[in-house]
Order: sequence, then C-alpha cells, then structure tokens
Amino acid sequence: MEDVAAKFEAAWEVFARTCANAVAPEATFQAWFAHYLISQFGIDRVAREPIFKHLHADSKWQTLVPGGEVKLDAVVMRQPGVNLPHYVHRAPDKDGGLTGMMSLADLAVISELKVAATAGQGLDHREVAQDVYKLSMLLEQAELRGIQPPLAYLGILDNNAGRGYRRPGLDKRLEVIPHHPAVRILMFPEPTAG
Repeated sequence: MEDVAAKFEAAWEVFARTCANAVAPEATFQAWFAHYLISQFGIDRVAREPIFKHLHADSKWQTLVPGGEVKLDAVVMRQPGVNLPHYVHRAPDKDGGLTGMMSLADLAVISELKVAATAGQGLDHREVAQDVYKLSMLLEQAELRGIQPPLAYLGILDNNAGRGYRRPGLDKRLEVIPHHPAVRILMFPEPTAG
C-alpha cells in the first residue's frame, strides 16, 4: 500500500533543503515544489491550482477565507490521470451545485505553500492562517459529502534572511480559532525551542 504521507513529506524535505537559499517569485517556488512532487508521485498525478467554489459552503471557516473561490497550490491525485477542469465542468454536488467539491474524492493530497523570501516584510500570520483555514474548510466539505478526505498540508519555507517567520504567532492565532485537526503544518527549517 502506498504511503502517501511519507512520499509527500519526502518531496517537501528535498524541495525545502534544495531551494531554501534561492530568491525567486512565489510562482517559481510553486513550480519547483510541483517538480519534487512529480518525482515522488509521477507527472500524471500532480496538478497545480485547481479551483473550488465555496460561497455556499456553510463552513465555520468560510468567513476566514476571502472571496468565493479557493485555489490550491498543488494537489496529488489518488490515481494516475489528472482530470481537474474548472469546477463548473466537474461532477455536480448531490444537490446539483457546481462547486467542484465532489472532486475532493479524487485527491490524495491538498496543499498550500508559503515562502518567506517572497514577502519582503516577512510572512503575515493572517495570510498563513487563511491557508490553514482554506485547507480546513475543504477537509470539512469532503467529510460532509461522505468523501474520504485527502491529506492536507501547509508548507512554510522560512527563508527570509532579514525577517524569519515566528511560528508561535501562528500558533496563537490558531488557538483562538482552531483549524481542522488533520491539517499538517510543515516548516523548514523546523522552529527551535527557546
């Protein structure tokens, strides 16, 4: 049986160690990360930026995710064969709605990436938390539809030499408004105690 978590986390580790000293636009880091995911899962299982409509999600995290759509940085399909057209062209929800949420059944992993080097003043805790809540909302939507939820990861590459990311600030925000317990937050380098 495939260990999806181990493969995803291996891709994250190699990506983070390899790209930590680079300075590039965020889209470049996202492409590099997709490359490492492809090396683990194959090109026919990795996709970038699928969109899900969440205007009527009726989620406790909905108001924490701005706009009416969410776009994910990278996803891994459960089976080979990427088929993620715009959400209005995917399978309808049980009520006939065209949100794309039913395609969560096809995903083994949903993920977001935050890169500190792309934010001159450093990463903003609110924006990082929004990505955690975005993933939380999608996991909740899968559960509400009786779908086996995908694994959910937020990767934080803390590579801003001038202003490192302080994880305790995010943790405090997530204590006030808890996220879905299945969302895993990966950070490189790992925060040190003290």
